[in-house]
Order: sequence, then structure tokens, then C-alpha cells
Amino acid sequence: MSQNKPRRQDFFAKDWEEPLYEDLEQLFSYSNMQKVLTHSSFYPDGNNGNSRYVFAGMFVFKGMVAQILFRYYPEDGTRMQHVLGNLFRQERLVRLFDDWRLQQQVRAGGNFDIAAHKHIFVYAVFGYVSTLDEIIRNWFITKYILNEESDHLFTHKLRNRDLLAQADALVKRTNGQRLTLVMEMTDDGLHRAKAVSTDGTVLCEATSKSWRYARTKATKLALNMLATPFRQELLSNPDYQERVRTREEEKVAQRKAEIEKRIAEKEEVRKKKEEERREQARLRDTRRRKIQAEAKKRRAENAARAAAKAAKEARPMSAKKRRHLEDKKK
Repeated sequence: MSQNKPRRQDFFAKDWEEPLYEDLEQLFSYSNMQKVLTHSSFYPDGNNGNSRYVFAGMFVFKGMVAQILFRYYPEDGTRMQHVLGNLFRQERLVRLFDDWRLQQQVRAGGNFDIAAHKHIFVYAVFGYVSTLDEIIRNWFITKYILNEESDHLFTHKLRNRDLLAQADALVKRTNGQRLTLVMEMTDDGLHRAKAVSTDGTVLCEATSKSWRYARTKATKLALNMLATPFRQELLSNPDYQERVRTREEEKVAQRKAEIEKRIAEKEEVRKKKEEERREQARLRDTRRRKIQAEAKKRRAENAARAAAKAAKEARPMSAKKRRHLEDKKK
């Protein structure tokens, strides 16, 4: 029966994988969009609003996703519970709110903090989707919930791809023992992973800032050692681990030097661009100052001409000019 159980790939192979809509707004009519995205604080009596859609999103829609996980995801209940919680974690809902640009359409009372309750409106959208037919619901789930962003939650590492399982199988085949990884912290705050057999023999160890990388690194070293035809001789040679460690340290140093070189090149490019931006800003400031100086000069000249004209008009009229004007009037 376990071989015939549907897999997650089967769910994505359905017809709803084809995009039925280009964006979310095509799912809504204007009236529905307005009702789904209006909080009860928007109304004086507080009786209307999207609270029913929020409830449907939190429980009905989430239950539909849980049903898909139960049918297509071959893991135990605890693991499925963790996956479901990660699919609906608040930071992801906030990101959906921003991606859908709901800020432009939501409505709430003046005292309601929309920025702190973005997930409420996303749950309301989920609730509305839960009322639609199955084809649209499953299209929506594959596009926005079980999409590429959540693929890391569903990665199932097969045994033949598990390096630790391979190393453990080689140890068991060689001397009937088992292999485990022991983690510890160094004095300088790094993670150290040791590959230890059942009798306490340390096959190899690796140190890294990352807990996960230290485990992977130690597992690969152990696997390479155990996969060598001369592994018995190598394991009995006390200098072998030191040579392996030295070689790995040289590789790490080389990678570190390459990374530092790339960082230095990027920093040089950044400084060059920054200098160009400063030069452009300096030129703009020079042009601006020149334009301002010319404008100031023009204003001063205009003021001087206006003052000269006003002074001329304010001078008393001579008797000769007055008689001339009177004669012109006659």
C-alpha cells in the first residue's frame, strides 16, 4: 500500500498547475475585494467586516492545505505539523501582503494599525479562496502556498543520497561498527564535528562557523577515507588524519583568499563608482551655484534700473517742462 500512496509530485501534475489567472485581482470582483479587505473597525458598529473570511482563512483554508499534505506528503504527523506551521508563518504572510500590494486596497478604522496586522488581511484572502471551487483553490495553493519558496520544506533526502548513511554502511561492512557524528564547541566559538566509530575511534573532524557545514565536511572526510581501498592502512596511520586536515585547511585558505580577492575587487569598483557620484554631485553643485549667481546678478541689475526709474520719476518738474506740457495740451 505504501508504494501506491500518492506523492507530492502527483498533486502538482494536475490540471490546476496551468495558470488560470495572471494575478490575484482576477479572482475577485470589486464588491468581494472590498468586503474581504475591510476590517470591522472601519464600520461604526463593528458588526460588518471581514472577520468571517479571516476565520475561514485561519481554519478552513489551512485545513485544506493540511489535507493536501496528509494525502501527498509521506512524513509523520509531527513533521507535517512543522511544515504546515512554516507555510503559514507570519513573516511569509506579511510578504504576501506586500507582494499583492494590498496596502492600496485595505480599509480599517483610524485607530487600527494595518502595518502590524497585515497577516489578518492575508488570512481574509485565504478565507475567500476557500469558498471557490476546487480547481481554483488548488491553483491558488500551488501558486502561493506550495510554490518554489516552500520547496526546501519538502526536501526528502533519500538514503542513497545521505552521506552519513553511506559512511555508516561502510564502517558496518568493514568492522561491524557504527558511525556517529559528535558535535562540540571550540574555545573560539566554532562548531567542531567528529566522525566517531562505536569503539570511540575518531576517524576525522572538521571545524566551521556553521553547524551544518561542519557536519557535512566531517561526513565527506569520513566517507572519502572509508571509500579508499587502503582504508585499513590509512586508519592505522596516525599521520593520515593530519595530512587530510592540512590538505583541507589549504583548500579552505585558498577559497578564503579567492573570496577576499573578489570582495576587494568589488570594494574597488564600489569606491570608483562612489568617486564618480561625488564628482557628478560636485559638478551639479558648481552649475547650481553659477546659475544662482547669475540670477542674483540679474535681480540686482533689475533692482538698480527700477530704482533709477523711480528716482527719475520722483524728481520735481522744471518750469520750462511744465510750460511745454501745458502748450501741448492747448
